[in-house]
Amino acid sequence: MPRSVLRVVAVILAICAVGGFVLGVRGAPERARLPGESATGGPALQATDAQPLDNLVLTPSELEPEPPKVEEKPEEKVEELAPVTPVPVAPPVTPAPKAPAVPSADEDRVGDLIDGLTPPPEQPPY
Repeated sequence: MPRSVLRVVAVILAICAVGGFVLGVRGAPERARLPGESATGGPALQATDAQPLDNLVLTPSELEPEPPKVEEKPEEKVEELAPVTPVPVAPPVTPAPKAPAVPSADEDRVGDLIDGLTPPPEQPPY
């Protein structure tokens, strides 16, 4: 690109940046507020259930995660299960690959329609 075009683009970007800064300063409120304060300068909202963090004391048992609960199985089900002996399994038999079926002239109607709609490319893809 020519240098003159780059300079014009740089000037446009600088004007947008300065304009955005000016609009941000003009749109900001005159006095900042804390969260919970009203815009009219009234009293801050009071949280009725808030507690200071200094009063919150955790014991070491409360800090540790609870161990996962293990469900115990009833004794009846344990007695019903008998030891399982492994049964030898024959290796799986893989069928011989089949030759692809040659479609007949009646089965390729969709392909003929698609070939008729799209023209062949002028140059082969590289």
